[in-house]
Amino acid sequence: MAGVNIIYGLGMLAQGITFDYAQLVIDNEIARMIKEVVGGVTVNRNTLALEVIQTVGAAGEYISHEHTYTNFKKEVSQNKLIYRGTRDAWQKAGSKDLTERAYEEAISIFNSFKIKPLPDAVKSKMRSIVNEAEEHYKVKLSSE
Repeated sequence: MAGVNIIYGLGMLAQGITFDYAQLVIDNEIARMIKEVVGGVTVNRNTLALEVIQTVGAAGEYISHEHTYTNFKKEVSQNKLIYRGTRDAWQKAGSKDLTERAYEEAISIFNSFKIKPLPDAVKSKMRSIVNEAEEHYKVKLSSE
């Protein structure tokens, strides 16, 4: 976009005075979509699909072609929260707005998240940093 490479404040509300998990989930989805757009469009032999165009023809039907099926889901934005169906389908699905879906996703993340234990080498390194800091500040405190 304008060369910006950092997004700040995800999940923050009221100028950072408060934080909301649903807002974090929404902001995360927006940031992912921005990253996708900024990443550009891949142009190569597969994405150009010249062979498919030659086979199907200019006025042909591409939706049911295997190439379209294989490449569609990985090339088109896949959103969890933004509903892209018709209004009727949205109403039949419960008429949940973006905020409701975001809260449900946040709760799902909380309920399914499993903390992975740190590797022993990382724990050891962290312990050595803490020990070093404790020694440093003991010396400083005793000399004051």
